[in-house]
Amino acid sequence: MLPTDVLSQVIATLHQGQRFFLISHVRPDGDAIGCLSGLARSLRKAGKTVDIGLVDPPPDRFTFLLEGEILRKPGDLPLDHDAIVILDTGDLPRSGFAEVLEKPTTVIINIDHHPSNTGFGDLNLLDVEASSTCEMIVHLIERARLPFDPEVAQGLYLGLCTDTRFFQNENLRPTAHHAAQRLLETGLEAGTILGRLLSTKKLSEVRILGHALLSLQIEMNGRLAWVALSASDLARHGATMADVFACGLFGQLTGIEGVVAGVGFVEHSDGKIYCEFRSRRGFDVKEIAVGLGGGGHLAASGCSLAKPLETVTADVLQRVRDRLEGFPR
Repeated sequence: MLPTDVLSQVIATLHQGQRFFLISHVRPDGDAIGCLSGLARSLRKAGKTVDIGLVDPPPDRFTFLLEGEILRKPGDLPLDHDAIVILDTGDLPRSGFAEVLEKPTTVIINIDHHPSNTGFGDLNLLDVEASSTCEMIVHLIERARLPFDPEVAQGLYLGLCTDTRFFQNENLRPTAHHAAQRLLETGLEAGTILGRLLSTKKLSEVRILGHALLSLQIEMNGRLAWVALSASDLARHGATMADVFACGLFGQLTGIEGVVAGVGFVEHSDGKIYCEFRSRRGFDVKEIAVGLGGGGHLAASGCSLAKPLETVTADVLQRVRDRLEGFPR
């Protein structure tokens, strides 16, 4: 649960302040976009002024939540807000705003559910057992008695659904379902959100997913599944990094019977290799990601490495194999 003393300080800051800057992480996912949208809409309905900062654009299927927004980049604005709220971000560099926030002139509120969070804020509202940051924002809005209506609920419901894999994550606590109930009680039309998430895949997403599944590798008596996509693979299918993350590939890896750990390697045009880890049955991939400079959750983590694809694949897979060797069958 959220620590009540920090929660009270965050609520007081939100009530007393007038101008806020909300930021989330690079390569934003549904949880990042959802909590930005939900909290921004609620604060604005309370009469506050809100700016939103994102280094990378949102995936196409989430853009409707930030329609009409001016998405600020580092250096676009003087940071003279009453508070800077960084959402769903495990450490300051992942926000993309680290350089301009090295010597902040205002309070930084860090709201997150990742176990690897470094506690970089002046106020750190952390709940590592929460299903998503959107779940935390639902609780925050309710406790703060901020406006809560279908428009506010829209993004929060989307983020809750995507970060729980539509409530399929293992060890999901009841509070995730309570948050969903509260969002639906606002009068939110959930079918519209689900339709956007489940029925709007781009052709490039489908093609890169198909290519990846055809090249899927299975090891360790079916307990390890992995796939590697080169920059040329993406180019051949007209796909972007966003398409790879949106197509559902990484979740497919642990959906295979018997698979305990899944790893996806994706080569970006900038030369970096993005590694995504997924697991089942309590196998901890977070420690592997942290050891490589990344972070995340026990069952879903990631990192990026500036080395050749073949080198990264060999090194990372060996780390996973070593841990799986000692993991109960």
